Amino acid sequence: MRKLTLMKKFMQNFVGKGVHLVIKEKEGNFRVHTIEIMQKTDESCPVKDISVGDYFLHLVAVNRQGSEASIVCNWSDDLLKSLMANYKEVKDAECSQITMFRDPSGDENKWLLTWGNQDQTSSQPAKRQPQKKDPIRYIS
Repeated sequence: MRKLTLMKKFMQNFVGKGVHLVIKEKEGNFRVHTIEIMQKTDESCPVKDISVGDYFLHLVAVNRQGSEASIVCNWSDDLLKSLMANYKEVKDAECSQITMFRDPSGDENKWLLTWGNQDQTSSQPAKRQPQKKDPIRYIS
């Protein structure tokens, strides 16, 4: 599957379908609310690690304090495939959120994925919910 096709499927899954993507960084958690596919048209583009003509993702996310972040991503095909496979598992488990964070081993290009419900990761006390099957956590 071509990377552009993967990006389109990723964007369609994580925009307006009830499952949210949260990116956990040192600065805090950022919940993605906008995903754009962009193309590098010339060398003035700030994304230096891709060639002119290639596509990348632009994510807009917000943290709990309401601060917005603009995130430029050149994610691998494998990461996009893993996110889409986990999306299916999240939907099947009736969960609402995938959280991705960098592998603590120090490799900046490796991400770990966990998923659950939004209220399980909120700073506010969670409301008592009926017991659901325990989702399996995936590491990619």
